[in-house]
Amino acid sequence: MCKITPNNFWQYSLGVFLIVASIAGLIFGWSIYQHTRITSSPNRLTVTGEGKAYAKPDVAILELSVVTQNKDVKLVQTENDSKMQKVVNFLKESGIEEKDIKTTQYNLQPQYDYSWCRTSEIPVYCPPKLIDYILTQTLEVKIRDFAKIGDIVGNLTSVGVNQISSINFTIENMDEIMAQARKQAIEKAQSKALAISQATGVKLGKIVEISEGNNYNPPLRTTMAKDVSENVSAPIEAGTNEITLNVSLTYEILK
Repeated sequence: MCKITPNNFWQYSLGVFLIVASIAGLIFGWSIYQHTRITSSPNRLTVTGEGKAYAKPDVAILELSVVTQNKDVKLVQTENDSKMQKVVNFLKESGIEEKDIKTTQYNLQPQYDYSWCRTSEIPVYCPPKLIDYILTQTLEVKIRDFAKIGDIVGNLTSVGVNQISSINFTIENMDEIMAQARKQAIEKAQSKALAISQATGVKLGKIVEISEGNNYNPPLRTTMAKDVSENVSAPIEAGTNEITLNVSLTYEILK
């Protein structure tokens, strides 16, 4: 082990100073390199454009349920299945294809009474009493012929439906509509880049980066009464869907 004495103190201090100076020099040199590397990269110009396209929906998505309540679990299942089969048969007879009818929920839940012995003055254990079972089966139905929507919705209760959640209008194939909005957005972005180039005198090179984002706004999502006791006869309009797409173009600026 090296012992520091008054004779070698200055030599030791000089050695430490040189080591610290070397490290500081390396850090400073690296920072200069980083700064040079960043600032020497090509200058760029980024412009954005927005495109919009409008289209009428071609599919109505209806959500409906059959809810059955009974204390006998087997009976509640049998009764619910029978009602739902009538609903499915009605939908098929109305022109709905089998591929457009999908079960999205099958929920069997017991209902208990926890309050039957709360009037007792003496604290006792009160096991819950089974009241009955509630079975909810939900279908998602796609209606493609909009002329049939009123008749289908208006006759659902007569075949056993007692809950209609919502109806949503959408476009099944969005590719063509998105392409229209994208073309418009790109043209606007390119026009903006050209205007900036002419106004500032900068020369634009190739496009080095492209990004896009879209926003799809369905025109209508109608929430209907939870428990339906009468036929729904109100007119339902599909409206028009708006698709908005934003495009960002990044150009290289030539020297």
